[in-house]
Amino acid sequence: MTTADAVEAAHTVLASQFINEQLALQSGLPEAQMGLGHAFEMNPMVEDGFLWELAQAQMAREIFPNAPLKYMPPTKHMTGNIFRGHVQDALFNLVGIATMQGIQLLGMMTEQIHTPWLSDRHLAIESAKYIFNNARHLGEEIEFRPDGRMVQRARTVLEEAVRLLEEIVQLGLFEALARGVFADVKRTVDGGKGLSGVILRHPDYFNPFEEQLRQQLGLSAAKVGMKA
Repeated sequence: MTTADAVEAAHTVLASQFINEQLALQSGLPEAQMGLGHAFEMNPMVEDGFLWELAQAQMAREIFPNAPLKYMPPTKHMTGNIFRGHVQDALFNLVGIATMQGIQLLGMMTEQIHTPWLSDRHLAIESAKYIFNNARHLGEEIEFRPDGRMVQRARTVLEEAVRLLEEIVQLGLFEALARGVFADVKRTVDGGKGLSGVILRHPDYFNPFEEQLRQQLGLSAAKVGMKA
């Protein structure tokens, strides 16, 4: 979703998290193994952009309390200015520890310049360790004003995500993807690559490992929309 404006398209990120959660649950994946992804991708020049990033991350944490959220660093708005980029990554790390994201990918200050050197990666690790240690329990000490900007922002994003999901229910997921509902990226049902590697199952196909796995996960064939 990096092609869309992260401020205007924030609700599509949340909607995709809801969809991914349901796909995971229907596949038998427990919440503790769901690395639902989102990113620190808002334009750093937007006024109060840090507040919107913090609101988005906190909202995701509260909506998916048992999932180790995968939080990804800024990439789209990295300009090659390594000094500003290092600050952007530091703010990303601060949001990550304050909202207790579970899987923190590290940003590199040389993003958009070259493949990061080992020295760049070392600086990223040192920065994250410094911020995580100094703000370890920040999230436990802060509260958000019920009528404040961040709470209002989170409510707006959630309401827009619900409306989008209701639209997707009417359209169907594949039609929604074809129309570019998510980040204006269109993926038609008969487009893309990989069809040549897909084969139809024979009516008598049987995989004992698949059946045993379904039983262990408590999944029936009906739940995943497949014939036994």
